[in-house]
Amino acid sequence: MSGGTSARFGSDKSAALIDGQSLIARILTTIPPEFEVIIVGQDPLVAGFTYRVIQENPVGSGPVAGFKAGLELCESEIAVLIATDMPFALPRVLNLLNTMTTHDEAVMYVDAENFRQPLAALYRIAAVERALADMGEINGASMRSLISRLAIHEVPMSDEVAHALIDIDTPADLEQAIAFAHHLKDDSVL
Repeated sequence: MSGGTSARFGSDKSAALIDGQSLIARILTTIPPEFEVIIVGQDPLVAGFTYRVIQENPVGSGPVAGFKAGLELCESEIAVLIATDMPFALPRVLNLLNTMTTHDEAVMYVDAENFRQPLAALYRIAAVERALADMGEINGASMRSLISRLAIHEVPMSDEVAHALIDIDTPADLEQAIAFAHHLKDDSVL
């Protein structure tokens, strides 16, 4: 999902750069080729990737409305939801596939303060569609409201996962993400 106003950031976050690569391009490079990619938001015009684009209606109506819009194009049983401002999250979220059971309607990391991370998680589409129908009006609705209606398999968030799920909301967050990217590069050399 790449919608939103980026108000605290001051400009379009999806176009922010880490090592010369936009946040959206960083995510696209980590998606396995067999995955269908749906971008919710404006078309980022990133060359070399296959994806479809849709926007929530009305534009700016929030993450639940954006998620619903994306699901309208989705043809699989399970959706992987990643917010564009979480450029290191996808490999960690894909690891959650190994923990998902047939009874789980969603799988997501939960931190030490019991915060569930709904914008970097796996969802069973049929369950989400039932929850959306139960919610009624979704414009402006929070992800917490949506996930409160799902049977969630919670996976404790390690420190390593917490770093990978960095959420870039401000220019200071971007600086931390750049430092984290350099740390990852340094570790890959070892």
